[in-house]
Amino acid sequence: MKTATNPPESASGDTPSPAYRAMRYVWRRTGRPGLGALRRTARVARNVVMKRLSRPDYARWTSPRGLEESWDERTRQIAKLVPAGARVIEFGAGRRQLERFLPLGCTYTPSDLVDRGPGTIVCDLNHRPLPVLSHLAPEVGVFGGVLEYLRDVPGLAQWLADTGVRTCVASFDPVPSGLGIVDRYRESIRRANNGYMNALTEDQLLRAFEAAGFVCVERRTWTRQIILRLVSRR
Repeated sequence: MKTATNPPESASGDTPSPAYRAMRYVWRRTGRPGLGALRRTARVARNVVMKRLSRPDYARWTSPRGLEESWDERTRQIAKLVPAGARVIEFGAGRRQLERFLPLGCTYTPSDLVDRGPGTIVCDLNHRPLPVLSHLAPEVGVFGGVLEYLRDVPGLAQWLADTGVRTCVASFDPVPSGLGIVDRYRESIRRANNGYMNALTEDQLLRAFEAAGFVCVERRTWTRQIILRLVSRR
């Protein structure tokens, strides 16, 4: 028995007319992509305004959709760089997956823009003054997908050093070096679309931490991001 090969029917059940098929073709080619472009443009514009105001995207980070499970693999890699038995504070704790992957003997304190459960230190790392953490005596500070959203990375690095943090484990999505004019523009749009607050290269990020007394002793990659273990020389 031969399979029917009739064209798709319109909503009324009739065979679509040539005009209907033409309109559908044009919509698929231009309408949907056009709507997508408008949404991206609106998102970029919104993020640019929030960056200038130094306002965090609470709507994104309070929504479960803003915390992707695909980041768990990055969290596993970060956990492997944390020394056993360390007192750890995670900034941008999200779903608190790091807590599950830490080596034996570690103590864990979550910190984020919003409450992530018992023991959370709620703070905005773009707001000054930064919190006093002397009562925790943290040894390791972890930043998984956080540094991109900070305006003052050098100031943060100095605060970590002053707090007594000896090791910092962080992921970062750096601006590639050596970009031409067109690629720099595309990169700026990508970063604005993601809501990033800075445009640091890897070298600039390392210099920011080096000025606070940290040296990079290990480097890994995850997708287009780098994962660094930075240790205090002081």
